[in-house]
Amino acid sequence: MTLELLVHIARLPPQGAGLRAALALASRLGARLDALHVVDLPAAAFTVPEAVPMQLDAVRQRATDARAVAGEWAGLMQTGGLQGNWRVGNGDTVTVLTHAAAGYDLLVMERSSTLRGDAPVGFGVVSRTVFGSSRGVLVVPEAAPVQTLGEHVLVAWSGSRESALAVRSSLPLLRKATRVTVIDGSRDEDPGTCALPHTDIRTWLDTHGVQAEVRPLGDGAASAPGPALLDTAHAENADLIVMGAWGRSRLSEMVLGGTTRYLFMQSDVPMLVAH
Repeated sequence: MTLELLVHIARLPPQGAGLRAALALASRLGARLDALHVVDLPAAAFTVPEAVPMQLDAVRQRATDARAVAGEWAGLMQTGGLQGNWRVGNGDTVTVLTHAAAGYDLLVMERSSTLRGDAPVGFGVVSRTVFGSSRGVLVVPEAAPVQTLGEHVLVAWSGSRESALAVRSSLPLLRKATRVTVIDGSRDEDPGTCALPHTDIRTWLDTHGVQAEVRPLGDGAASAPGPALLDTAHAENADLIVMGAWGRSRLSEMVLGGTTRYLFMQSDVPMLVAH
């Protein structure tokens, strides 16, 4: 079965670390790669009624210009030996992305380093798309070099629902990785709960064809796992981090901080996340 990937192209012409990561991922997995550019109409456009016709004309022109990129995308696919279509959507960017992503195995998005307020609060386009998506999302920092993707994967395992969803979404990549390292930060579960997955993470990965090195998150890093995970990724040349996103509410992360908040702000390593 061919995997299907969707990459969000936020700016034209197509460019940047997100695009490089999507191409590398599609090539590594032998996947189909569609691109989606969303032409949105900001709510502020309706604050002056007399300006609405002009705003709508501008949106129509942007959509026409965006559809004209289809030929460039087809050439890019041919050069990379890949298959995939160029798509243009109209509407609220997050709504369009979360709707479209439901038909794919994975969504790829680039996180701009200039919008740092988006990460800690969790209400920017990338954050809200991760929060609302029914699929795993590969979040690629704008500054990520993306020289490789999926050679050495660092899995941040917490035993949470979000963590399990992220690992499940990453299985095709984990099976092809040269090295998989799991940092196990899970704690003993309440006897009345059923941990996900049911068995320990090493056994569960093994049953899915993934050989992984599993080691515990050190006690000293338990209070601040974000910096510890990023330091480990840098020290061991991991080119992808797999983790659950927002195991607690975005409001809690905004007030108290958290691993998602820290890594969305600081990581220069692509992250495959799920909520």
